[in-house]
Amino acid sequence: MTRRGLSELKVGGLTLRGVAKGGVETSLMVPELKLLFDVGQVHPGAQSYDRILVSHGHADHLGGLHYLISQRHLQDRRPPEVYVPVEIEAPLHTIFGAWREIEGFDLTVDLRPVRPGDDFEVGKGLRARALRTTHRVPSLAYCVDRITHKLKTEFQGRSREEIVAAKEAGRELTSPARSPQICVSGDTQIEFLKGHPELLDVRVLVHEVTSWDERRSVEQTRHWGHTHVEEMIPVSEGFTGEALVLVHRSMRHSVEEARAVVAARFPASVRDRVHVFA
Repeated sequence: MTRRGLSELKVGGLTLRGVAKGGVETSLMVPELKLLFDVGQVHPGAQSYDRILVSHGHADHLGGLHYLISQRHLQDRRPPEVYVPVEIEAPLHTIFGAWREIEGFDLTVDLRPVRPGDDFEVGKGLRARALRTTHRVPSLAYCVDRITHKLKTEFQGRSREEIVAAKEAGRELTSPARSPQICVSGDTQIEFLKGHPELLDVRVLVHEVTSWDERRSVEQTRHWGHTHVEEMIPVSEGFTGEALVLVHRSMRHSVEEARAVVAARFPASVRDRVHVFA
């Protein structure tokens, strides 16, 4: 835990800072990418983020949005870009309309509706892809890629003079390349990961595991649109990235209990790369 009650994990060249407790609150800051994933509450530092990626409309993932935007308004700062599933855009405008009436000032909100498959810029050299997840309400995962431009194969090994000549002739010397940095699942059943096996290669994969033992069965967990550890264990064996971060742990389970399950039951090939977010 970091100061002020926030957890922090440094993996794959990224920092995950915040809270991710099942049914209580999810809000994860990634300072290297200047992105905030969900905003269940507003913690120190969250107001500095100009882009928020919202997975779905449940209050433990979205309840802090009005307060964050209101505080930025009082500080004369522009509202953040808030990317939300398209299905909740209209209800959110209604909610913010009510808050304008309650607070007595014109609160500006910058909602950006997102559909599954959308691909959009979230910073210099960064793009996010939205993927449909399997939850009780419309929900999205966000995968963030870093975009670089690499010299095309046809120009590799050429002399400087040849490359300069090609550029002066108006030829395109480079082509964009995408490097997956992080994917954050939000709340979802395991079918999301099974349906997108390519995500097992992402550098940092943040996926929910809500239930960690028989106190909540697989069937009960699935009924509420979540993932049980019994479902994650076999899927994790295919993970080739640097860090598989398991979040949204139910408060029925301590972090020590969850980490003991990882140490005892996850495949040895991935065990050292599996992290339980405190």
